[in-house]
Amino acid sequence: MNGRVRSVVEGLVVGIVPLLLVDLARILTEAVAADGGETSRWWPVAAYFATGLVAAYGVGAGRRERLVPAIGALVVLLAVLSQVPFAPPSGFTVPLVPTTAAGQAVAVAIAGAYVYAAIRGPNT
Repeated sequence: MNGRVRSVVEGLVVGIVPLLLVDLARILTEAVAADGGETSRWWPVAAYFATGLVAAYGVGAGRRERLVPAIGALVVLLAVLSQVPFAPPSGFTVPLVPTTAAGQAVAVAIAGAYVYAAIRGPNT
């Protein structure tokens, strides 16, 4: 596979997977609250931990290729901006986006880390 295509695919993965994991953590947190102790309280923590692992991979991938964290940041920012209360372009909605304030904060922090990795660039 071409190196640029692989970098774009990696960027999409490191942009989409953290959003899915943050949404999973929200669902698990609601399940823990609704079950009254039946569901382990560690599952949401594990989902947030996995989110951090994917974000760390995305930042680390920026040491090889700037395109990976740049595309990851673009995906995350587009997803989060679709939920911000200002008027986005009509018809611009993205499914599977964190809708809670905590989820959006995590997503924006991940986007910031990706932007930093893209600016810093690869090892030379």
